[in-house]
Amino acid sequence: MSLRYPGLLAGLAALAMALPGIARAQANPSIPFYGYGAIVANPSFPIAGENAVINVTVSNTGDEAATNVQVKLSFNDWGVTFFGWQEIGTQTIPSIPAGGTATVTYNYVFQNRAHTCLEALIVGADANANPNDDRGQINLEVIHAGETFSYGVPIVNNGDEPRDVVVEVRVLGDRDDGAGGHEPRELHLEPGEQVIIPVELDLRAFGDGSVRQVLVEAYDPNDPANAQTREHVLLRVVKSSARHDKVYWLDELSSLAPSLPRGSVANRYRNALKHLEAALDPRLWVDGNRLVRNGGVQVFAHEGFFDRAMTRLLPEIPRPVRLRVAEGLRALVDCDRILAQTAGNEAAALLLPAVQKLIGEADEARRAGDYTRAIHLYQKAWQTATR
Repeated sequence: MSLRYPGLLAGLAALAMALPGIARAQANPSIPFYGYGAIVANPSFPIAGENAVINVTVSNTGDEAATNVQVKLSFNDWGVTFFGWQEIGTQTIPSIPAGGTATVTYNYVFQNRAHTCLEALIVGADANANPNDDRGQINLEVIHAGETFSYGVPIVNNGDEPRDVVVEVRVLGDRDDGAGGHEPRELHLEPGEQVIIPVELDLRAFGDGSVRQVLVEAYDPNDPANAQTREHVLLRVVKSSARHDKVYWLDELSSLAPSLPRGSVANRYRNALKHLEAALDPRLWVDGNRLVRNGGVQVFAHEGFFDRAMTRLLPEIPRPVRLRVAEGLRALVDCDRILAQTAGNEAAALLLPAVQKLIGEADEARRAGDYTRAIHLYQKAWQTATR
């Protein structure tokens, strides 16, 4: 199951709008400020604790080759770590031809389940005609896959004097959902000192779509009613799964069908959706992330039929619908990765190298936009894991 944590303690970033790149009589390496397409994470929802592959494409809009281009990738999970931008790595591109592009790849394991910003920044180049187009950003959600949710809330004394505080952790609307630290905890913090308060939820008893809200409060034990000295963080955890997300996209894409012009396109669109319906046959599923051993392959097969049919239709679909369908296709492939990875996590140790190799190949196809091949490879990974 995947737990999407939308980062409710979201910090605010003041972002300067970069001027559009202008070709100059020298090199001009650049990254679009709204970096979607130039900064690509795979999977698109990175899973906390698992490797994510991030590609950054740099364009040279100048009329001479750009050389020794250094690209720094950083992330900021606003309001979670309070550390600001944290560097993932810096890589150097030896040369980008005039009017050309080059891509650098980073591997990173995100630790926090949170709304996260990625920033790619050109920090050096032998020549750079316009440094105002050297920075790009995207937003992404880092999710958690597993049966339990664990998270650390930092309590920091930002003052100049020592401070005593009491910290309480409560699950709203429930007597006890298993969140760690229900008993009030007394802390003494020196200036600048930070303590991490653990929050854990056991979600195995809750169905897909369940929402748990955990409130973490810190207050002065000598004046607990004073709102001026009382701080809080609200964590909203939505339990989801591969099947739950597939059902969501079936409903979402089905709702778009009436907006299509009557005729061949609308008929083919509805016929494609029948494959997605077939993939969700309850008889093929053990639970939200596990497929029936002898029938699960049909889920991937129907997904493949659906993807091919919709991909052929995309050029004929009106733009607003097309964009939403394209988003759904990407999300459904991510769901297939969860199915393969869940099976891999439960596979015999001897099979793990083969499973992970296939998942890696599928990830490459997913990143390249070849969803049909990605689905096929995730299927092979699942079959290998469930031998």
